[in-house]
Amino acid sequence: MLRHINPSPFRPPKEVNKEYKTFRGGLNTLFKQTELRDNELAQADNLILTGSGVPTKRWGSQDYFMANVTGYGRGLLSVKSTAGTTETLSLTDWGILAKQSGASYTNILGVSWASGYNLEGVELNNNIYLVNGQRELARYNFSTLVGFTTLAIPAGVAVTNFSGATGLSTYSWRVAATSQVGETLGSTAISMASLPQLLSQTLMRVSWTPVSAASGILTGYNVYRGAPGDEVWIGSVDDQTNRFDDIGSTTASFLRQPATADTTGGPIAKFIIRYQDRMVLAGLPNDPTKVLISGRVSNEGRFDWAGGGGYVKVDPDTGDDITGLAVHQGRIIVMKRSSVWEVKITLTTVGTSSIIEPTYQLTTASQGCTSHRSIAAVDNDLLFLNNKGVYVLGYEPNIVGDVLRTNELSAKVRPFFETLSSSDLTNATAVYFDYKYVIAFPSAKKCIVFDKEKVAWMGPWTTTFGINKLIKHIDSAGVERCLAIDADDNFVTELSKTLVDDKGTAFSTTLRTRKDDFGDWTLFKTINEEFMAFKNVTGTVNVNIYTEDRTGTTSVVKSFSVTGSAQTVTAGWGTDQWGNTQFGISQNSTSSSSEDIIKRALLYKTARLIQTEILTTGRSDNYELLSLKMKATPQGSGNIPQVWDAG
Repeated sequence: MLRHINPSPFRPPKEVNKEYKTFRGGLNTLFKQTELRDNELAQADNLILTGSGVPTKRWGSQDYFMANVTGYGRGLLSVKSTAGTTETLSLTDWGILAKQSGASYTNILGVSWASGYNLEGVELNNNIYLVNGQRELARYNFSTLVGFTTLAIPAGVAVTNFSGATGLSTYSWRVAATSQVGETLGSTAISMASLPQLLSQTLMRVSWTPVSAASGILTGYNVYRGAPGDEVWIGSVDDQTNRFDDIGSTTASFLRQPATADTTGGPIAKFIIRYQDRMVLAGLPNDPTKVLISGRVSNEGRFDWAGGGGYVKVDPDTGDDITGLAVHQGRIIVMKRSSVWEVKITLTTVGTSSIIEPTYQLTTASQGCTSHRSIAAVDNDLLFLNNKGVYVLGYEPNIVGDVLRTNELSAKVRPFFETLSSSDLTNATAVYFDYKYVIAFPSAKKCIVFDKEKVAWMGPWTTTFGINKLIKHIDSAGVERCLAIDADDNFVTELSKTLVDDKGTAFSTTLRTRKDDFGDWTLFKTINEEFMAFKNVTGTVNVNIYTEDRTGTTSVVKSFSVTGSAQTVTAGWGTDQWGNTQFGISQNSTSSSSEDIIKRALLYKTARLIQTEILTTGRSDNYELLSLKMKATPQGSGNIPQVWDAG
């Protein structure tokens, strides 16, 4: 007897959906494109994120003003006097400091600089102090730019034992002259033997021949005393006095030795920062681990002990030179090529004087900094560049104690940094503007951006010009601007979200999503359709949809364009201002739409993976990508290609 069996009802595979609602994860080139998260991008050329994580075109650029008659850009500063005057200072290889004057410049005479070296500066006490590693410190007071005169070393030093007390000890004295900004080398040492061990038992008078100098240049003299060859600072006198009575009551500090280089013409340094009301310098010739610290206002230009200044050599004689300076959380941060250090200042009483006592401690010996100009304060952290990428210096969560830690921030885009030349790593410059850490590489003519709000990387941005220095500038109207001095011409450039091209030249954008397998990389699917939601479409936006077929070949299976409704916009010289002066307004017809534009692409293709690419090429082309949604039907395992079989 035959038994009737009812067949099981056919149940077609359930359709699967995949939706990308945000791309706030940003660019990730470290992982394979199939390994990315749904909110990450495989490519984000010339793009930034806005809103909750919406990709759109990056900032454009325009010439802001001519920095000087010729030469590549070397320095750019934004300064403001106590009277409220705002100035933008620039230096090119022409060698003359200039300030913005409309779309052009006005030279500031008095000091010149050798070409080929970057200029750094800080503002303190209504003065701007400038260094470039080749010439001595210079000072600009919003009116006059001056260098400083080098003084002669005091001569004719003599020592007299007034009491005649004797003993078995030998002491030595040296004298140095001080100027507005430094100190000479110590004089030839004068020794005297057969003295009491305690000089308080006698009176030793030190005298010398006054140093000849114009009025106001010589500020005084420092006196050093100790065992021969080991003299330390014991006191100072003013410029009208040429003797010092040593009664041995001053407690000498072993750290206060005579200067090793004459700085009365101003120190020569590569790096300069402001720490509270002091200046800090480093990058000194033949002393690559020395940090100079100035006195407090109004002695901010003096680095000798009597002026309240001093120095410390940070881990000297190791071959690891200082490459940058910063201030973080009220501390001086010293960056070296392979390490990061923290310098603290305490005060020590020497006689009737209080002098600084700098000390240092190691923060990390696992990584350092390649470029002083890459260091930028980002909220409560400090970001900087090294050979591996961008690192962050800050307080580590859940760590007991007041301890700074460093961590890599750029792991997701590490392959980008691996392509950079040593020149780009050394000369990189960064700024924190509009909640974004923008770091530029002058030779590569590229920038890459860390979005602090989204904790995501975007880019790279490829520009038509190199950038040698980035700054944030607040103009006389209170408008914040992101400015750059060019590495390959004599202009200062503004970067702005209101600009659509690079100085009149269009740039293209490329967005690529992850390669999506709908959650199962072993099965093929019938990819039915893809929906896209755009907003603020301008011009023409091109879309390509890629799939990987049964042979393993990736190809475009759908291409189309998205445009907005036609309207007329201003373009040409009217939008791309020449500095602050417009040369008329031209009209361009393009397409624009602030409404959501939904596009549906019917595919019905057998594929294992799908990837979406969005391109723009025209100067007015732009979009905001709100979301993507794809629908697919999984196929059975019987549809797996035979070439997959291991045999």
